[in-house]
Amino acid sequence: MTNQVYSILAAFGTNRPVSRYDGPALSSIGEAMVGHPNSLLVHQCLQAATDGDRQTLRALWADDIVWHVKSESPWQGEIKGPDDIFDYLATLGEVGSDGFHTEIEDIMVSNERAAVICHTHAEMGDRVLEARFLMVAKIMSRRIQEIVSIPLDADRVAEFWAE
Repeated sequence: MTNQVYSILAAFGTNRPVSRYDGPALSSIGEAMVGHPNSLLVHQCLQAATDGDRQTLRALWADDIVWHVKSESPWQGEIKGPDDIFDYLATLGEVGSDGFHTEIEDIMVSNERAAVICHTHAEMGDRVLEARFLMVAKIMSRRIQEIVSIPLDADRVAEFWAE
């Protein structure tokens, strides 16, 4: 699934059994494996974000959701609440307006958590970023409570923003 930056939401698996999508990139929620109840939740979040559907995202997120950005970037830290997260994602989309897309590589879910590994391509002027990220979140009562985004290529991300 090729998406804008705002199209990625996910969570992280623990030592519990996981359902895993490890096939070709998803082009729609209908192609996703939904063997675990939280798999459907993750795919609904991804689809709503891809569509820019804030109403659905609000229904799938906790009212007090927190997004932790773990990278050397202008947004490092905590973003609290749906409105601030929407602003963060919109700003990322503006910054990457020269070229930005994300491909889902893998999705894993468990009873309380899920994970998405993705590859991101971003362009800003002469700078180009090719990096992989792990998107991590906690699921409670069928809603995303907390998200953590962690660059797997942290040095590349830091270099991109340092220039």
